[in-house]
Amino acid sequence: MGSHMRIRAISFTGSTRTGRAIQIASAESNLKKVVFELGGKGPSLIFEDADLEEAAKGTDFSIFWNAGQTCMANSRIYVHENVAEKFVALFKELAKSRKMGDPTSGDVNHGPQADKTQYEAVLKYIEIGKESGKVELGGEPNILKDGRLTVNPVIFRDQPEDSRIMKEEVFGPVVVINTFKTEEDVIAKANDAEYGLYASLWTNDLGRALRVSKKLESGMVGVNCASPTGSWDLPFGGWKGSGTGRESLLESMDHFLEHKSIYFKCPGIGGWE
Repeated sequence: MGSHMRIRAISFTGSTRTGRAIQIASAESNLKKVVFELGGKGPSLIFEDADLEEAAKGTDFSIFWNAGQTCMANSRIYVHENVAEKFVALFKELAKSRKMGDPTSGDVNHGPQADKTQYEAVLKYIEIGKESGKVELGGEPNILKDGRLTVNPVIFRDQPEDSRIMKEEVFGPVVVINTFKTEEDVIAKANDAEYGLYASLWTNDLGRALRVSKKLESGMVGVNCASPTGSWDLPFGGWKGSGTGRESLLESMDHFLEHKSIYFKCPGIGGWE
């Protein structure tokens, strides 16, 4: 489709690697329009004055919803050093309470990975994370139950900012919790990624919320909420390697339309002869 000369627009949701291949094919064929919603490595910033219980609930749901298989997941959590231990304890209890199994069952809230390839990729990243930082929860050898490719929640702490587990999208139930000292420090860390899809921040200071939101390099920002919280009357999409263009009720249509200017020469009108 990327190379087809009669296709003039493509809207694609998937990996950044595949999006890049489609864009190259478009450039080498007919310069078709491309709209991408690609990968993410979403940061969540939890300040000292935040409601920690709400922050733990929101971030837990964001990363472990759909077993971590969502581009918007806040897979990097930065919590102020003064409240880090309390937050981690709350977050850890929520992660431990997740019920694994068949996601079609009403009492299950943590299902399997999509396929064996993704399952093995997640396990690979868990081993990578073990080499570079501390395991707070999970990470033990995974045992298949009833043939389901389920990965238990994994929490890493104190990972180097340049480690692979901090830079690359895992697309699984794996989260890193690091600490920060200052607002400037955490903004720099949050923006130090090639992704920019959905960021969130938690604070009771309205001035800080507005100030930090403006500085985060992300197409979407949640204040005292995390993904998948959104609104379809607002543009949906990311910066940098997270995509191009925007989707929503209105913006989606524009990518499949063309603007045209038509000029009329009207003799005898407006000084024309």
